[in-house]
Order: sequence, then structure tokens, then C-alpha cells
Amino acid sequence: MVVTFLASRFKNGLRPINPGKDLAQLIELLRLVFGKEMEAEGEPMFRSPLDSQTPAFLWRLDPTLSRLAPGFVWEEDGHIVANVTLLPTRNRSRFLVANVAVHPDFRRQGIARLLMGAVREDVLQRGGKEVLLQVVQENHVAIDLYSHMGFEILGNMATWRTSVSRVRELPDDSLGVVVRNLDRKRWREAYLLDCMALDQDMHWPDRLLPNAYKMDLLRRVKVFLNGQHEKTWMILDGSKQLNGLATIYGEWGRSHQLSLRVHPLWQGKLERPLLNKLIRRLQTMPRRNILLIHNADDATMNQLLPDANFSRVRTLTHMRLVLEDGSK
Repeated sequence: MVVTFLASRFKNGLRPINPGKDLAQLIELLRLVFGKEMEAEGEPMFRSPLDSQTPAFLWRLDPTLSRLAPGFVWEEDGHIVANVTLLPTRNRSRFLVANVAVHPDFRRQGIARLLMGAVREDVLQRGGKEVLLQVVQENHVAIDLYSHMGFEILGNMATWRTSVSRVRELPDDSLGVVVRNLDRKRWREAYLLDCMALDQDMHWPDRLLPNAYKMDLLRRVKVFLNGQHEKTWMILDGSKQLNGLATIYGEWGRSHQLSLRVHPLWQGKLERPLLNKLIRRLQTMPRRNILLIHNADDATMNQLLPDANFSRVRTLTHMRLVLEDGSK
């Protein structure tokens, strides 16, 4: 296969990640390539306090760093200059490329293409059917590379950020629209609405589970014991049909995360009251950063969010490769 050929023929080149050997260099490479981007979002590159000098056995216990294990690196004279991380999902036929990192001094040399070729072969060997990835929308070189390799563009998701101290409520002219707590019996309807409002392959890293909005007693206890906070509101029409959802998810020490979903037939009409509901609730919560990841092509939200003092941090293009095993 491709990986075996390259690894055996050259002293330098492509090989699988060796967690015990590669940890320190991987951390430095990822911080170099992605560190400023993550800091701009208000999130650390790694949540763990472990650093590049951390022994490998401690790395294996860390859930964030352990996600670096599956994948490949490109080595030049003993130095790791590129990395691709491949992650499985709940669907055994679906894999994610979590990052493609190439040191600035080694770009435009075909290394990223070879890394992605190794990913394709690895996924096929595992019986995978599709590979998904995210890439910064302005990175036209990478998007062109992936397109030439067969990836299709699914859409774009924008990350918006503000803080509890800066966010401001919007003037609300939505007379007669009532935002209320999500009825716990409507969790199936909430899931179906989410599916209509957003392509499920735009959820990252996994597609939404059918019980994502089900807040039964066990779920509420789990959320409480883990120091989390989760609350969803809804909007019904005159026929008691569910047409809008707004959710706040919080976790100790991390940014408040928001989501907002509107039925396609009601888009442009319900976003303002839903967003205002979230803002009013946030003003009673700990003063942390706020993140909202939303469809970048939603013109209504693109207008409302700056008015509420949100700033767009980045936009990611989601791409998918459907694999066909040429040996069959």
C-alpha cells in the first residue's frame, strides 16, 4: 500500500504516528500552525496543562492529546514537519480528518497530498466509506487540493464570539411570538427540526444523535454531576408545530456555547426572539466568553449577530470524500 512503500523506501518521509516518540514534536508543530487561530477563538490549543516535556504515559491518560494518536507524520532528518490526524466517529464507515498541519518551511512540496493519500488508503483498509474535514474558508490552496482529490463542499459554518459582559439585547419587534421552555415530550420533534435546519454532516465531530434533545432524569443528573448546564427553548406556531429552537450549553471553565435552529419555512422570522432569549439568559450566567457556530450563509443571523455585539472569528468550509475501493 502507499504508506508501506513510502515509509520503507526513504529515510525521511511518511510514517504512522508513534505516540511515545512523536508527542513533543507534534505539540510544537500544532501550536505553530494552529495556535494563533485557537487563541483568536478564546480557546486553548490543548485544554490539558501537559506540555511537550510530558512523559508519554501521562499523555495516554489525557483525552485531548490522545486524539493525536491515529494518523501520519512526515519526517525530515529526524524532525516532524507535517501531520494529519484521522479520527473515527460513531458511524464506523465515517472518518474525520481532524487536522492537516504542514510546517511553513515545507509547504507547496506535495506533502499534504501524500498525507491525504495515506488517509484515503487507511480508511479504505478499515472499511470506511467517507471522509470529512474542515478547512478555513480563505485557504483556497487547501480547498483546491481537496477538491482535486475528490472532496465535495458541503457548506460553511461560521464561529461567532462575544462575552457575557459585551453581548447586548436586540430591539424586538416580533409581536405575538412566544419563546418558552422546550417541552420534554417534544425531544423527537426537536431532533427532526434540527435535521431540517442544518445538514447533519455539518455537525462536528459527529452527527446529531436522535436523543440529543431528550432531557430525561438520567440526563439531567449527569449534566448536574459533571458541572454542566444545558437549556433549550422553543417557538410553536398556531398549530402547535415546533418551528424554532435555541440552546445554551455550558461547562465549568469553558465558553458558553449557543445554537439556534429555525424551520426553513420560518427563516428570517424567528431568529431575533430566539437570540434575545439566549442573551437575556446569558446575562444571569457566569461572565465568560460566548461562542455560537452557525451556518455562514444565513443572511438573517449574519445581520443580527453583529448588532448583538458578536464578532465573526472564522469560517470553516466542510468537505466530504465518498470512497470507492478500486480493488472491487
